[in-house]
Amino acid sequence: MLDACQDPEIQRWTQVPVPYGPADAEAFVSVVAPRTWAEGGALFAVVRIDDDALVGSMGLFPPADGVGELGYWTAPGHRGQGLTVEALRVLADWSLGVVGVHRVELLVDPANTASRSVAARAGFVAEGTIRQRFRHRGRPADVVLHARLAGDTPDG
Repeated sequence: MLDACQDPEIQRWTQVPVPYGPADAEAFVSVVAPRTWAEGGALFAVVRIDDDALVGSMGLFPPADGVGELGYWTAPGHRGQGLTVEALRVLADWSLGVVGVHRVELLVDPANTASRSVAARAGFVAEGTIRQRFRHRGRPADVVLHARLAGDTPDG
């Protein structure tokens, strides 16, 4: 976790603290993850089956009104292999089926073409740009809203 979050792309597109130190990694595992679960969300490490290498992190923020927001990042050495797409499909299916939300959403920076591609390949539909919907590093930022509904198929 500590090594992955040193990556400039993870720091560019996510809300991980910058700089990201050992105390941040410890707090994520010991405070943020348990609190997210206690509030009805879920945080997961994405690992390769064959060697348990950390591929990334993925989670469901605590749902409200039947809607869950998902988020993810992928470690540098594992990008472009389809692993995040597969994990996002699993997380969306679990959120829609087991958790029981009727809609899952992703808020993605319009310039983050890699993440937007992952969303599309995982069956999420880009519904439009929401201007200044998000604060990133203290500044208002636009996002593209991607969503999957309970009745949608994972392949779009």
